[in-house]
Amino acid sequence: MSEILPIKQRALGEKVAGELRRLIITGRYAPGASLVEGPLAEQFDLSRGPIRDALKILASEGLIDTNRRSATVVGLVGDDIDELFSLRGSLERLALEIGLNKDRGRLTDGLRAPLERMRKARQERDPDAFTAADVHFHSVFYDVAGHRRLADVWAQYRPTIEVLLLASNERYEDLGPSVRAHEILADLIESGEPDAVFDELHGHLDNARLRLRAPYTQPTSQPTST
Repeated sequence: MSEILPIKQRALGEKVAGELRRLIITGRYAPGASLVEGPLAEQFDLSRGPIRDALKILASEGLIDTNRRSATVVGLVGDDIDELFSLRGSLERLALEIGLNKDRGRLTDGLRAPLERMRKARQERDPDAFTAADVHFHSVFYDVAGHRRLADVWAQYRPTIEVLLLASNERYEDLGPSVRAHEILADLIESGEPDAVFDELHGHLDNARLRLRAPYTQPTSQPTST
């Protein structure tokens, strides 16, 4: 019988992975840093089980390399951002193409709530809420497409993209241009002109790639071990 992890342990592992992911992507743990189960368990005041689960998650996302009881941070460089966004562009175009053909009305309706949340978050200067709404907006494409394996690949890399977006959004005084970019994309989706939609999606994601890539073209600091 395959091992079934207790719900609490699995949830704790995901939470630990979220915190470590943030520290890696923001450069607190630089490439080459060592992440060891024992010290991490002490820092998080947890058993080694959730730490081990977290390291497996981060390894699947390509952020660390693992061996038996420790891991080495791989981190991100500019080329990694390019790879993430070339993959994201292919995934989203396919999801959007399926969604447009399957149920354009549901697709249009589904984008309204995250757009409204983005507008509100912009007014309240809340980058966390804005980022969550941004990711929700793009996740609607996969929800409507109903393509399970496509959604699984998006789910694997969505946390990394979300942290990258948050780090970028925190640097901006006014997120109005981003709101407008999403409004334009939503309007084109509602119009149902595929060529215009895909052209806008390509430009939309490439602008995001360039914005998110900028901090990762600078020299990295010395590794920090834990």
